[in-house]
Amino acid sequence: MDGLRLVFPPAATAIHLVPIWNLIKFMATPSTAPVLFAGGLPGYVMYDVTHYYLHQRQPTGEVPEGLKKYHLNHHFRIQDKGYGITSSLCDKAFGTLPPLKLSN
Repeated sequence: MDGLRLVFPPAATAIHLVPIWNLIKFMATPSTAPVLFAGGLPGYVMYDVTHYYLHQRQPTGEVPEGLKKYHLNHHFRIQDKGYGITSSLCDKAFGTLPPLKLSN
């Protein structure tokens, strides 16, 4: 609930990337590990940029408006569900999909 922190801090990101890099090196071949790691970085940046956009801009269009509504429900309605920012796919997979309606 910190209005000044809309993206993950770069220093903390760098610290988290060390174990991620080691995990990728462990699971992949030496020639594919850098490619997998480098491919994941733009995905993470787009995720963070989308999070910033959903908080700071008024999106137009059905898909961006739906993403904003879904994400703001996570912050202001049911904070322990609906972690997905760019998609509800992970929420479906991990059982954190919020209910469509709140029960009173």
